[in-house]
Amino acid sequence: MAYQSERLIAQTREVREASGVSQRALSKRAGLTQSHISQIESGKMEPGLSSFIDITRALDLELMLVPKKLVPAVLGLVKAQATPNMHIHAGQPNDKRFARAERLVKKMKELYGSSADLDRVEDTLRFLRRVNLNDQEMQLVRELIARLERYQASDQAAPIVRDIAQNLQRLRNSIAHGGSAEPRAAYSLDEGDDDA
Repeated sequence: MAYQSERLIAQTREVREASGVSQRALSKRAGLTQSHISQIESGKMEPGLSSFIDITRALDLELMLVPKKLVPAVLGLVKAQATPNMHIHAGQPNDKRFARAERLVKKMKELYGSSADLDRVEDTLRFLRRVNLNDQEMQLVRELIARLERYQASDQAAPIVRDIAQNLQRLRNSIAHGGSAEPRAAYSLDEGDDDA
């Protein structure tokens, strides 16, 4: 089974379980056999597009094509509009890792007081948790979280937290703006610009 479909199927299964819908009940709603749904969820069978659409619609979900650069904005809107009884999963398979990192930042704030860098780390983690990260981006986040865990009780934590905040911010900017993570000049002059 392809990685992309594994992720989609896992998300669909999580929504089904969180909604308290059994495979049997889903099979009745979707017009598929329970065995078929079981094979799809266990990875033994790759679902056809029409079967997958039937399953997601039976869970009150809608599949939609969204331009890649707009995915973070769409995910943000979905999460912002979600009601408590909706089961929204933004496609992030590392939610537990993000939750642990957010608890760590909260603990550090309680121990050492709030700081601009800790606030930036917290805000950026919250943003990154809502978007689909590729393997390289997720590896960077893992490394930065591990570094934060290592140095949380150190006297040298402040400059390390600042560096982690800056690295997370660069990653966030790269994802949000779809280009280089490096800051751009507000303006530039062409070499032949005589008015300068």
